[in-house]
Amino acid sequence: MTRPRPGVLRTAVPLLALLVAACGHPDDRPTITHDEAKRRTESYFTDTLAALPKPVTVVPDRDSDASCFKNDAPSEYDGRTEAVTSRYLRDVPADHRTALLDAFREHLLQAGFTVTSSDSRSILMHNPKDDFDGSIDAGGDWNTTLTMGFVSPCVWPDGTKPPSK
Repeated sequence: MTRPRPGVLRTAVPLLALLVAACGHPDDRPTITHDEAKRRTESYFTDTLAALPKPVTVVPDRDSDASCFKNDAPSEYDGRTEAVTSRYLRDVPADHRTALLDAFREHLLQAGFTVTSSDSRSILMHNPKDDFDGSIDAGGDWNTTLTMGFVSPCVWPDGTKPPSK
């Protein structure tokens, strides 16, 4: 068995320690700001809506933030939030639904999203480049309503974890 040269170990060990320290706990890493995340969810929504066949009537649904929780304490809020942009798409003719779902899927595939779940009533997609999710789903009145929305990954409000108290 060949032993590594001492110089290699002196260089490799500190480099490895630096890489591990730079990563930190995944929940502590800097993120985009909440405002940037909100702008991106709104942009995904607007761009996707423009790609859908008409007619559809857009009605506000839920544009609130969702709280993120600690991985090791799932009932303890950790200070991060998810930005959410969601709207009802009303007055969708029954014979128009399939074309609308197909256009949603195709537009987001071209934007770099991947399908994580799909059936005749809903499509869930994920963008591995920025960890944003998009979905379209049967709304209250399936015959004429869908819900379309986008959700950011968990982000720190100002992009970095606040100092511990």
